[in-house]
Amino acid sequence: MIVRPGAGTDWNMPEIQTALDRYVVQGGIMMVALIPCLILMIAFAIQGAVNLRRSRVVPSGFASRLRRIIQESGVGEARRMLAEENHSLAEVIRNVDSHLGFNPGADPADVLRSEIADECDALLQQNSQLAVIYRISPLLGLLGTVFGMITTFNEFAASPRPDVQELSVGINIALITTAWGLSIAIPAYVVLYLLQRRVATYEQVLLPQEANDALHALLDRPLVPAEQKPKAPVPAEEKQEA
Repeated sequence: MIVRPGAGTDWNMPEIQTALDRYVVQGGIMMVALIPCLILMIAFAIQGAVNLRRSRVVPSGFASRLRRIIQESGVGEARRMLAEENHSLAEVIRNVDSHLGFNPGADPADVLRSEIADECDALLQQNSQLAVIYRISPLLGLLGTVFGMITTFNEFAASPRPDVQELSVGINIALITTAWGLSIAIPAYVVLYLLQRRVATYEQVLLPQEANDALHALLDRPLVPAEQKPKAPVPAEEKQEA
């Protein structure tokens, strides 16, 4: 806690000011908005970490389990198992299987890439609330500082005996909300970046690998990416003309 003489009090009796008073109560009316922002930042960070766990997105060994079910009980049982699963990998496989059922001539690799991109976009949208927090919290803090500065300068101008020390104390108090806003925004930005990197890892590495293995077992054919397909042979007439 902070101990300092208070204005209008006996200098022999120190005023006891707690950290709650110094860093929360004196922040003014904008603390009513900043404290909920802090709580929401913590809640959204925990929510993102839970939602993007590997078991919720790409469970380990899922392709092997699907292959074993196909070998033991057939493709029909594997599709029933897929319908009961509730994670991103199962959603991608279901969508690819459904798409190829309606359009058998479609390139499975292209369909898989498209479904993975859509699923990862949905994951980002579901866990992007921190973007709002790290954008608005510095603005709320700055607005609180502006209000505090206006009040401080009005009191300074209206005082019959303006004191620079009182002005500096007022400015110090006014900056509390700016400190709060930045203290909320910086962790929110860092956590959001880490969540986005996790989704990028799923999109670029884990989902393609696991989904390719699972669909290979389900469709009984490998998914050869379009860029790896063998080129069509050039007709002999074109070779002679070249």
